[in-house]
Amino acid sequence: MVSGNRQDRIRIEHAQLRWEADTPVSGRFDDIYFNKDGGHAETAHVFLDGNRLRERFAAVETGDFTIAETGFGTGLNFLCARALWLRLAPPPARLHFVSVEKFPLRREDLSRALAHWPEFADGSTQLLAQYPPGAPGFHRLELDDGRVRLTLMLGDAIDSYSQLEARVDAWFLDGFAPAKNPDMWQPGLFAQMARLSHAGTTLATFTAAGFVRRGLQEVGFAMEKAPGFGRKREMLRGAFGGAERPLSAKPWFELPRLSARPRSALVIGGGLAGCSAARSLARRGIRVQLLEQSGALAGGGSGNRQGALYAKLPVKPTTQGMLHASGLHYSHQLAARLLQDHDWAPCGLLQLALNDKEQRRQQQLIDEACYPPELVRGVCAADAGALAGLPIGHPGLYFELGGWVSPPALCHALVEHPLIEHHTDTRIERLQQADSGRWSAHAADGRRFDADTVVIANATAARGLSHSAQLPLKPIRGQVTHGPQPGTLPALRTVVCGDGYIAPPLDGHYAFGATFDLRDDSETLRKDDHRRNLETLAGALPDLAAAIAQQPLDGRVGFRCSTPDYLPIIGPLPVHERFLEDYARLRQDRKWRFDTAPTHHRGLYISVGHGSKGLLTCPLGGELLAAMICDEPLPLARDIVDALNPARFIIKNLIRGSI
Repeated sequence: MVSGNRQDRIRIEHAQLRWEADTPVSGRFDDIYFNKDGGHAETAHVFLDGNRLRERFAAVETGDFTIAETGFGTGLNFLCARALWLRLAPPPARLHFVSVEKFPLRREDLSRALAHWPEFADGSTQLLAQYPPGAPGFHRLELDDGRVRLTLMLGDAIDSYSQLEARVDAWFLDGFAPAKNPDMWQPGLFAQMARLSHAGTTLATFTAAGFVRRGLQEVGFAMEKAPGFGRKREMLRGAFGGAERPLSAKPWFELPRLSARPRSALVIGGGLAGCSAARSLARRGIRVQLLEQSGALAGGGSGNRQGALYAKLPVKPTTQGMLHASGLHYSHQLAARLLQDHDWAPCGLLQLALNDKEQRRQQQLIDEACYPPELVRGVCAADAGALAGLPIGHPGLYFELGGWVSPPALCHALVEHPLIEHHTDTRIERLQQADSGRWSAHAADGRRFDADTVVIANATAARGLSHSAQLPLKPIRGQVTHGPQPGTLPALRTVVCGDGYIAPPLDGHYAFGATFDLRDDSETLRKDDHRRNLETLAGALPDLAAAIAQQPLDGRVGFRCSTPDYLPIIGPLPVHERFLEDYARLRQDRKWRFDTAPTHHRGLYISVGHGSKGLLTCPLGGELLAAMICDEPLPLARDIVDALNPARFIIKNLIRGSI
């Protein structure tokens, strides 16, 4: 959960602007966003030259480079760095740009500001197309087919950087002047900069304020003054001396760092989780063999013909809610890049309030205003009906980024990559690691597959592998009903969710449901479950339910893979016995300070337990795994990463004394 003392600090307010000609000025800080007499030239002098990026970019071979910035503003610094990177760095290398913004510009203001720089039109277009709604947290954007990745954190700078996991190579210490924005230029920020830096990390800033120089020196940066830009006489630049990073207060969540990026990977499981992980690894130059036990990709829980892009947000942001909000934005952008119109529709989604309790909850969500209207807004029953194209008798919430996606189509699109080779009818029974660290996966038919690293992504079948047998995974049966589109009613225009969901018709047929049955392993379609789905649909769309009930019905049975806390399991696999031994003291004292780093199965990772929200969590989960494996900036806040860590169940059970 987001702690109570942070909830009031994560409401995002957009920037208050006034315009002087075409130059934006902050009404809140009474300061300009860029130099009227040469913003591009100032960025080049202060940040690009101040960090020696021309020579450093040119010297990059196949590795990555990470820049972190305080104050995204109009994105000018980002676009300047991107242009330089594309000009000087070789194509296999990737630029990671991390930035934070407490008061983001509205999209229309950003578009107007970026019109200043026609030389960056291509980058501006890509940025505007993916610009996230003003929801708190981390947002991952991809430009130039993945050569440039932007992690935009919306929130307070100190809070946001305390949640970042990255190894920063260069800092752009920007933002409004210290005299006008003192809350940012604080020792807490400097301490986070030191935590994220390594020997050789550089920084540059336009200010020459003495307290800034002294504060950076205190955390380990060697600082010097340099000639400023234009009428500014001096600026600061520096380099980090390097310091060993101490273990956190929760060392069991520390992530392993591989000595080198793997050249090959095995991904076990060909559903959304596995295909997403395979795609993210392949885009980083890693050769992937994808191993699926059924006869086709998406043969299990990812096989439904339509799935809802749907984030059920709590009144105030929680770990799960922030994961879903970030995942909704990321999956929407991914589908737009990879899928054809027949395989997805950004048609929006209505979450109806079918009873008084849900109406009160939704009204409270609107009143708390933790989420921006471009992410979710309240609608009355009449407006809901107008959006859906059918009469609706209930108010609800409307998600503009919602819609539907064909999971099988997305799985196939994800694996369309020259570095991915997939094998179906391949059931893995055993994993084995050689002394060299290489992994072997042994199939039931005697075949063996070898690679440097392994990702287990085969849902509840993960319990059949000894390394992941301890994970508390549970299958939940779900039956989806398919019915012909009635000719007596207009077609539904948006996804509608209440107690269940229904998507607009695809190829003349509706898909709706789904049942939710624990401890039921039947794969047989049941008429009673079709009846239950129709009854659920009638609560939201009674006329449509009545018309479909007169038609012949078909459907599909699938099994969701869920966890006790309904969060997915994503991360490195712990060595269970070593965790029990190393952190045994938690049974007596949950506040005991440990100095023992966790022991993981080297090069073994997992992505399972995505439940009914796999369309939101699998693609971003694949990016998270690839970032862990390749030692890149993580696309999610550390609180969320820890909440997804496979070791969490061991730690919880130790604290409870149940193991």
